[in-house]
This record gives sequence, structure tokens and C-alpha cells, in this order.
Amino acid sequence: MSGLFWLSFSALIYIYAGYPLLVWVLARVFGREPVRRDGAPIVSLLIPAYNEEAYIEARLRNSLALDYPKDRLEIVVASDGSTDGTNAIVEHFVPRGVRLIAMERNLGKAAMLNRVVPQLRGEIVVLSGASTELEPDALRRLVRSFADASVGCVCGLYRLKGSSQDLRGEGEGLYWRYETAIKQQESRLHSILGAHGAFYAIRKSLFRPLAAASINDDYVIAMRVVEQGFRAVYEPSAVGWEREVASVESEFARRRRIAVGNCQQIVALRHLLNPLRGWVAFAFFSHKALRTLAPVFLLMLLVSTFWLPAGWRAVALTAQALLYGSALAGYCCQQRGKTVKWLSPPLYFCFGNLAMLAGLWTFCTSQHRLPWSHRK
Repeated sequence: MSGLFWLSFSALIYIYAGYPLLVWVLARVFGREPVRRDGAPIVSLLIPAYNEEAYIEARLRNSLALDYPKDRLEIVVASDGSTDGTNAIVEHFVPRGVRLIAMERNLGKAAMLNRVVPQLRGEIVVLSGASTELEPDALRRLVRSFADASVGCVCGLYRLKGSSQDLRGEGEGLYWRYETAIKQQESRLHSILGAHGAFYAIRKSLFRPLAAASINDDYVIAMRVVEQGFRAVYEPSAVGWEREVASVESEFARRRRIAVGNCQQIVALRHLLNPLRGWVAFAFFSHKALRTLAPVFLLMLLVSTFWLPAGWRAVALTAQALLYGSALAGYCCQQRGKTVKWLSPPLYFCFGNLAMLAGLWTFCTSQHRLPWSHRK
């Protein structure tokens, strides 16, 4: 059992520290930035929406204020059977050039995208969330990398805006800075692993229909582009702000859903693990497959600790007790409406892995499709 402890410990060190360091070194030696050149291709800005009346007006005002040639920009809201005031609000913007494509019933996001994307007129399709706020020059900066013929997908930088006193504001802010650093190196090496739904773009010609049960569509769309031999790159100068503040409960549901989607992706895209895929296989195995199994390694680490020699056992149990105790203390503070900054990283780490474990369990024990929530 002590061997199981060291195996789990080594895997976790590699997942969270070894791989980021290794990909940084490899990107410095073998990496290359895409060719970037200013231009204004015809762009379709697609905003998927499901009951977004609280956000959609501000989102459209932001979109209309973007610094991009108006005759080269199509703004489209795809309402997936919204039952609130979303459609009525969007209709007020139709005279200003906004296009509404309204589904008669809720199809699910994947099916809705399959139907809508072929109807768009842009050679570049930019997908962006209804609660995202783009900086004025974000589109111009995002499309620059499409001057490189090898690039098929570009992902902008995602940042949180608003209160920092919730779980996402404190925990995800730190987490996303960590993920951003990894994505920048993966982009230089070859491709990022998926995009973030807040703000990314693809060549319309490379869009492939999604399976109806797809959950993390932003990841699958980007990886289907990579599958076709193109690069998916990161553009941190193109910034989109996420304005949502999440409760602990809604954040858990969101991350559990993402975890189920992660499992879907690994199964559906398992051929990308073929070593002949080169850097893509290396990143997919290290950043996606192993990261998804991290909560399993954490459980194995805890259980196998009790079979260590007395000295090692005491050290390992103390370290794990500090980690989980800090997370529990952080959770209690959150429930009382207080945020202790130094408790947020262990809380978000443990919280994320617990949600991942729940997602793994859901994926392994259930085949039903989780419905699309507008707060993915």
C-alpha cells in the first residue's frame, strides 16, 4: 500500500506542478507564436441564450459598442426556447442590426448550435456568453491570429468582474491565473485544450456538428478543430469579463456538470491520446485525462497513508489534515458571508476536486443527458 501512496503522490505532483513546468520548458524550446496581423474578416458574433433577461440588454449594448467595422460584424442572439423576456428584449435591438434566431422549444445547447451556426454569414464565428462583457478592442485582437492559415480556433482571455467576496471571485480568480499560464505555453507548443465559452472564435468552415448529449461544447468545438489538423491558440490581449457571482451550491453544480463533460470528452476524443498526435497527445493526456483523475489520486493518497511507516504517516496525515481543515474552515466562513483570502485556495482546490469526483460518479453510473443550463 505504501507503493500506492507514492504513486498517487507522484501523479498529483506531476498534474499540478510537473506538467506546467515541463510544458513551459518545451514551449521555450520548440514553441512558436502564430502569425498575427491586423485585419477585419466578416465576423458573426453568436450569443447563445436561455432565459437571459437579466443580462441580455447589457450584453447587446456592449456588443454594439465594439470597435469593429459595422458592415463586417453580424450580431446574432440564438435563443434556445427562452420562456422569460429574453426574446422581447432582443427584438428591441433588431432595428440596430441585431439578429434574433429563436428556437420554438428548448433543444439543448449542442443541438441549437448545430442548427444556428450554418445560418451565420461570417467566415469567423465568435461565440460568447450572455453575461460576458467584451473590451472594446477584443474582437480586433481576437481575429488577428486568423492571419495564420494554420490557426482554426482562437480563445480570448477570461476574467472575473465584480465582487471578489464569493467562491468564484476569490478561488477561480487564482485558479484561472494558473490555468492561463498553462494555456499560454500550450498555445506556443501547438494548441490549447479547448476554449472557454465566455469568448472564443473558430473558422466557420471547420465547425462540425456536435453530439446531442455534448455538455462542454466549447471544449469539443475547439478540439474538433485541432482534430482536423489546425491549431487552437490563446490570445490573452483579447479580454472578456464574466460578471456572474456564484453561490457555493450553484458553483458545485456548475463544476460537477463540467466534470461530466470532461469524462465525455476523454471518451469521445480518446484517439487524440495516440502518440502519433505529438504535442496534442502529450497535453491531452497530462492536462485533461490525468487532471480528471486527480480526485481519485487524492482518495488513494488518503487511504494509503495509513499503511506508511509511522514517521511518514504522521507527516502525510498532518499535511492532508491542514489542507482539508483549511478547506472546511473556508467553507464555514463562506456560509457566514465572510471571505478569508488565505483559505480560498484550499477551499477552491478541494471544492473543485469534490465536484470532479461527483462528476466522475455521475458519468460512470448514469447515461442520461444533463439539460443545458444557461449558467454552465
